[in-house]
Amino acid sequence: MNFYLTISHTTNCSPLLISIPHSGTEIPESIQHRINQQAKRNHTDWQLDLLVKDFPFTTIASKLSRYIVDVNRSKYSSKSSILPIIPRYDESGSPLFKQYPSKSIQQQWIKEYYTPYYDAILEQIPLKEANYSKVCLLDLHSYDDQSFASDKIIISTRDCSTISKESLKFIVRCFEKAGLSIQLDTPFKGGNIIHEVSKQQNVEAIQIEIPYSLYLHNNTLDPQKSKSLQEKLLQLFLQIEEYYKK
Repeated sequence: MNFYLTISHTTNCSPLLISIPHSGTEIPESIQHRINQQAKRNHTDWQLDLLVKDFPFTTIASKLSRYIVDVNRSKYSSKSSILPIIPRYDESGSPLFKQYPSKSIQQQWIKEYYTPYYDAILEQIPLKEANYSKVCLLDLHSYDDQSFASDKIIISTRDCSTISKESLKFIVRCFEKAGLSIQLDTPFKGGNIIHEVSKQQNVEAIQIEIPYSLYLHNNTLDPQKSKSLQEKLLQLFLQIEEYYKK
C-alpha cells in the first residue's frame, strides 16, 4: 500500500479519470533530515484535491510534495524537458536539499513514489475500457496567475498530440458555455502524465491549469470562489463524461 497516494471512486462506472499530481504537501519523515527547511515550496496546487473531492469520478492524487518527487516529469531528459523528477532548486534558486540525493537514493524514491502513480492510473484504464470505447484523463493543476502573464484556465494538449481535434473542440465549447475563460497550450504545453497516458490505445488526455485567483485566498479555499468554481467544473465534467459515453 502506498501511503502517498489517494485513489477514490474506483467503483465509479465512468469513462472519466481525474489525476491530481501536485496538490500534495507531505514530506516523508525519513526524508525530513535531508531537506532545506528554508527553501520555498510555493508552486503547489494548493487544495485542488479538496476542490474536487466530492466529484463522482475516479480520482488519483499524490499526497507527496512535488518538491520531493515530481510525478509529472519525464524519466528521459531532452532539450524540451530538462526538469528532473527530483527537483534541485525552489523558484528563487535556493537548494531544496541540504545535499542532493545520490543516484541510488533517487532510484529508490522513483520506485517508491513515482512509479506507483503511473501504475495506479494504468490499473484504472482497462477497468473503464471494459465498459467504454474511449477513456479520458483530466490531469488537474493550478498556477499562481500573479507569476504568469495569464489569468485564464489553460488547457494543455502538447499541441493537440494527446487528444483528437474533435474531442478538444467539444471540451473547449463546454468551458466556454460555463463562462470559464481559457487558452490553449500556453504558457503550459502539458507535462509527462498526459504525454504517457495518451499513448494508451483508446485514451485521450488533457492537462487543465486553474489560476489561483479563481478558487484560493492565501492558499486556502475561498468559500465563495471555490463553491462557484466547483459547481461549474462538476457540470462541465459531467458533460465531458456524457461525450465519452457515446
